[in-house]
Amino acid sequence: MILTQIPQKITIKAKDQLDKRDSGSIPYWQTYAVLFTGALMVIFNQTAIKTALPTMIESLNVSPSIGQWTISGYTLVKGIMVPITAFAMNKFRSRNLFILMMILFGTGSLIAGSGIHFGFVMTGALLQGVGAGMIIPLMQTILLTIAPVEKRGSVLGLMGIVLGIGPTIGPVLGGFVVDAFSWHFIYYFLFIGSMIVIPFTHFILADVLPLKDPTLDWKSILYSLIGFGSLLYGLSVVGTEGLDSVAAWFMSLFGCLFIILFIRRNLKLEEPMLDVSLFRNRFFAIAVIISMLGLMVNSGITNIMPMYVQGVLGRSAMISGLIVMPGGLLKSFLSPVSGRLYDRIGIAKLGVVGTFIMFLGTLSFLLVTMDTPIWTIIGMYLLVTLGFGLFNIAVTTAGMNVIPDEEMSHATPARQTARQVGSSFAITLVFAAMSVVSSFTASPQSFTAETEGVQTAISISGIRGGFFMVVVLAFASFILSLIFKENPQSKD
Repeated sequence: MILTQIPQKITIKAKDQLDKRDSGSIPYWQTYAVLFTGALMVIFNQTAIKTALPTMIESLNVSPSIGQWTISGYTLVKGIMVPITAFAMNKFRSRNLFILMMILFGTGSLIAGSGIHFGFVMTGALLQGVGAGMIIPLMQTILLTIAPVEKRGSVLGLMGIVLGIGPTIGPVLGGFVVDAFSWHFIYYFLFIGSMIVIPFTHFILADVLPLKDPTLDWKSILYSLIGFGSLLYGLSVVGTEGLDSVAAWFMSLFGCLFIILFIRRNLKLEEPMLDVSLFRNRFFAIAVIISMLGLMVNSGITNIMPMYVQGVLGRSAMISGLIVMPGGLLKSFLSPVSGRLYDRIGIAKLGVVGTFIMFLGTLSFLLVTMDTPIWTIIGMYLLVTLGFGLFNIAVTTAGMNVIPDEEMSHATPARQTARQVGSSFAITLVFAAMSVVSSFTASPQSFTAETEGVQTAISISGIRGGFFMVVVLAFASFILSLIFKENPQSKD
């Protein structure tokens, strides 16, 4: 069995690897390559399958509302797994945990790729989500643990390239694979990639995370699964069925109730499954919120864009994807720049400048019309991503630097959970703004937008209403950056 429970005393082999970490003899670049490759496949999967979804739906002979759950289900399970990651990282050896998650992700890819029946594809996608939900926070925790404090910004900057380039090239490569072969081969390539990563992980990745042998708290597991699962499900239903869905509101409120129970219980436990008390650290909490708001801005814009480009401008789906590609690439390659700048000048100026540029970029979207040129829209989004790329890695690094190394396995999943919920909530907010504004708009400017098989009546004013909500989120991040000064403890 890959995951072997470690009692209070760590095995001699694991102890030797911890000594390697402390002495700085970890093979850094090989470790980065293994972690980044595994993470890239996880990120590429979600965006590539979005491109293949129409073909998949037709091939599997299911309705769009049913077929889109191959994506929504994957995202849902991935989000549910993140809060459990802290327990797993403290309980099991990091190398074995990473290998197991890659096995689950690869197995899910193979099952989904078989395409025998929609049930097989759905099962495979859910299994992928189990592995993917832990791979990203596990990677981040390992990177933050092995990197010296003064170099964390640069290391997280390299990670930012991987996290950014996956969603950028995923739709393009996914479309190429579908056109040249079939949608099944997206899953097959992911399976092959996973199987290649596993042996390299075994020989390269060291067990760098300290083990605490925590006790499994079943109530926390139950509250987490029900709470985060229900909330993310409810928010996803709003995105597909609209604000009139009673089920969406019920599941969202039901989820919030269990999340509150989860938080209250983990604040009382001596060994919490997820140490939510970390958010009592004001500096860390503000860093997470600023980063989350930035992600919400990007998520909001990328979800409005297809409706605007296809519904208002009458352009193709490929054009709507190509419009955001330059911004996505800029955001990715700014990540190491942001990390190095943070290592040199700190966060005080960098956070303010980055969030302000992002705010200006979102303001420009309020000027869109039914005749706005494509190149203008590309420039607007480039301005948004320029700001986000400048501050995101820097703010993340500053926030994580105030957390002790022994708490890093809790801080990373806590931050990732907040970002996951925030990203889902952003879609709900912009959808609500577009729907409300459109309901008061004259009909001559209205059009019907179709997203994931769901038709929605939206007007150009409704589009601006959605962008206005994005402006509010960007302005909030800017205001918070004004009070987010360098913490003297972060450079100790």
